[in-house]
Amino acid sequence: MLQFARDYLPFYTIGAVVGMGLTLTSMLGSVAIGLVGALGRVSERPAVRTLASGYVAIFRGVPPLVLLYVVYFGLPSWAHDLGIRFLMDLLSPLNNRILAAVVAFALNSGAYSTEIIRASIQSIPPEQTEAARSLGMSYWLTMRRVIIPQSLRVAFAPLGNEFITVLKGTSLASVIGVTELMRDAQLAAAATFQNLVAYSLAAIFYVVMVIILQQMVSMVEKRFSLHHA
Repeated sequence: MLQFARDYLPFYTIGAVVGMGLTLTSMLGSVAIGLVGALGRVSERPAVRTLASGYVAIFRGVPPLVLLYVVYFGLPSWAHDLGIRFLMDLLSPLNNRILAAVVAFALNSGAYSTEIIRASIQSIPPEQTEAARSLGMSYWLTMRRVIIPQSLRVAFAPLGNEFITVLKGTSLASVIGVTELMRDAQLAAAATFQNLVAYSLAAIFYVVMVIILQQMVSMVEKRFSLHHA
């Protein structure tokens, strides 16, 4: 195993960096979608609440692997079959494996981030909203200046857990040919026939990355706690 590690460690490291990049980009999209979705879920308009609830129900129900296939294989092909130039131009970037993976992971994770942020918004005492409105703030100004900053602090820990979930989920990107950590492990296993060693080394990389992320989340949480105190 030591010889295998010496030979393939650089490739695994590059794959881990690619996987982390996928995770960071996907989580940025996830949080952005989650914030919009959460505001929709607590909206005073029934149609908006229904739309946001529908998004959550659909994208929490579709497995990430299925969504990955739909985004990468399905949507560009569907647009091409329809022959509508606008749709073809809009969806053709999804032929890029990395972009398709980011979109799929962000859409899937965004449904969970929506519920995390919604719960954190609703955890803020309603008296704060009433006080802000009594000072003449509009609904959106109250959300932007009072509710959202506090709710994001509350949501940070569960969003950190979602970050770790997305990191592990990026291994699915290997099925569409993204050369991340899992794909490198597959290539190494195929080249050496040392399947146990190849995939065990990948598992070690994932464990190390998750531990590092957990420590980073804990450190930021402590800073929030000290600042809040």
